[in-house]
Amino acid sequence: MSITHSMVFTFCKKGKRRYVSGQDQNYPARRAEEEKQNRFASAPRSVRIRRVQAGSVTVELLRYPKNPTDRIILYLHGGGFVVGSVKTRRMFTGYLAAKLGYNVAAPEYRLAPEYPFPAAPQDCFAAYRALLKEYAPEHIVLVGESAGGNLVLSVLLQIRQAGLPMPAAALCFSPCVQFDKTLPSYLENRSTEAMVDDLWTEVQETYLGIKDSAAVRDPLAAPYYGSFAGCPPICLWASDSEVLRDDSLLLFEKLKAEGHPCRLYLRKGMIHTWLIIPTIPEAKKDLKTVKDCLDRAMEGTLRGCADPIRLEDCNGQD
Repeated sequence: MSITHSMVFTFCKKGKRRYVSGQDQNYPARRAEEEKQNRFASAPRSVRIRRVQAGSVTVELLRYPKNPTDRIILYLHGGGFVVGSVKTRRMFTGYLAAKLGYNVAAPEYRLAPEYPFPAAPQDCFAAYRALLKEYAPEHIVLVGESAGGNLVLSVLLQIRQAGLPMPAAALCFSPCVQFDKTLPSYLENRSTEAMVDDLWTEVQETYLGIKDSAAVRDPLAAPYYGSFAGCPPICLWASDSEVLRDDSLLLFEKLKAEGHPCRLYLRKGMIHTWLIIPTIPEAKKDLKTVKDCLDRAMEGTLRGCADPIRLEDCNGQD
């Protein structure tokens, strides 16, 4: 592992948020602290940022002068549905615009517990519908990390439900896809996980507001239980050492069994959603595969792969 990755891992593990059922979590304070920690994580100065309204949803638009104006990424941030914001992700959304060559629309969706499920997926779907008024669907790619990856998949299911045209692809970094099974990586990787702790209890009690196992299988909350027939290619990234590794493995096997075009990229020893920290050398290298997937998706040539792809063996294309 690089020195930079080790430093980020140590910092994140020290500040790892923990959820204790029944205790006051003070989410506003946690969000304020997150913004403070990310105050220097800004987009490049060459990236122009403006905020617009998509109905009741505020969307941050990031544009780079040399990028094509007819193509866009809809980016959904993570944060366990309770923290995170478009502002704290500007280092990455700015990187997408300035380095990977595509403008970005990032909705500031509503967070729990103030706005529980289904507020977040509804807001993200509203942002997609707004983009359809300006962009051809084959020139829109959905990208999200962690809870944002969950929301990307939820948006696909809502598009399918509404009979709207599909985007070119969906790219998910370490998504959480279900909340009622205890998968092996949840236990095996607790000591090597720096960011996620007891996510499932927090999601059930704070985001979903329920403990009924049948209710947590709502596909818009737990996309693993949805049907992706007719949806575009889905690409997944995960670390072997993170708690959410098996969510990606589980979804990959499901999609593959259903004959759906999908890809799974794996790397050893990385922090959860390492890809959104481009200062990490491994992330910078692996973002070449993200760029390759984006380019292929926008050109309509992205295909699935039958087996997981080891990022250690990639040169940016495969």
